[in-house]
Amino acid sequence: MTARIEPSAFVTRKENTRRARGGKLLAPWTYGSEEFLGLEVEVLFKRRWLLAGHVSDLPDARDYLTFNAFGESALVVRGNDNRLRAFHNVCRHRGARLLDDDLGQCPHRLTCPFHGWTYDLDGALLSVPAVDTFENLDLSENGLAPLRMEIWMGFIFVCFRGDDAVQSVAQSMQPAERLLAPYRMGDMTPIEGARFGETRPYNWKVIHDVDNEGYHVPLGHPTLQQLYGRDYRDELVAHIPVSFAYLNEKQGKLWSVRHYQKLLPDFDHLPAEQQRLWLYVGVFPNLVLAMYPDGMEFYMTIPVSAESTRFVGGAYALPDARREVRAVRYLNARINRITDREDNDFVRRLQAGMKSSAFPDPHLSSKVAWAAPGSLTDGGASVANRADRQIPH
Repeated sequence: MTARIEPSAFVTRKENTRRARGGKLLAPWTYGSEEFLGLEVEVLFKRRWLLAGHVSDLPDARDYLTFNAFGESALVVRGNDNRLRAFHNVCRHRGARLLDDDLGQCPHRLTCPFHGWTYDLDGALLSVPAVDTFENLDLSENGLAPLRMEIWMGFIFVCFRGDDAVQSVAQSMQPAERLLAPYRMGDMTPIEGARFGETRPYNWKVIHDVDNEGYHVPLGHPTLQQLYGRDYRDELVAHIPVSFAYLNEKQGKLWSVRHYQKLLPDFDHLPAEQQRLWLYVGVFPNLVLAMYPDGMEFYMTIPVSAESTRFVGGAYALPDARREVRAVRYLNARINRITDREDNDFVRRLQAGMKSSAFPDPHLSSKVAWAAPGSLTDGGASVANRADRQIPH
């Protein structure tokens, strides 16, 4: 018999159902309005913590990563003192972007390719060509502009415009820490070839709307249904959305499912109730952490326009040289690629349907247990209220 998570970890079923039935999706026009997206960017994204990478992406001194979104560019670099720091990825002279690659290793100094202003890896401005031609230029006051950064369970988050009043990731996610801590995400390293990113032709909220109603799993995801569908649940841990399921005891018919169930070994770092658990945890507003016995992945939405979204993600795992672990990680990725293709089709259909004059007021199943980013029961309400005042429609 598979060990189970104690029900006390979640909001009560009664409260869960009440919240689910009280949820109401935003009006269809909010999924195609550039004006509304502008408010979302300013209110939800630039003032919130956004995932930029993982500490294992920058293992050595002078390693760096960049994160670009909403016209902003973050630069996270590991200094010669081995400390991680985050800056706006622009030169303080004329605003030219300093580094372009998503990941890389820089020299011992950062030099702007435009005019040669040079910075230490701690952000200090070290030298300026022809410095005597600038009147009253104080090098000590023109270092790289620092960016708020937080490291939570090994993941690096940045905030472009938030102030100290913005709740930290650790504070916000504390209710789910008991579920997440056993996975030791901070000790994980990247799974080679698992990083992905592409622009898709739909609004960012539709992706999460599909995610957040487990009602579609039995018909829409036959692979997942065979893997864990009989046990799939949407719950809340305080305010945090959590979906989870235990692997079916009955052996699946599909090749990937059957062999994943058969080959999945035990892992010493996980408690009994998480040995055969697939767990999905939402981080507001645009991030999902997918936790598996054999590793984890994240996926995140970054709006490009009202009807296009950058869909990015990656996978990490603890070092484990066992052959069966390598096999189940391959099978895991195969299952998730199939699921992603299915969800991609559903999201395209929903985005197209929203243009119809007959688009219905959605009927949400009570299986949906939490408010989607497009729901009037969460932060989307404040954006919607502001839009009602500012946007003619």
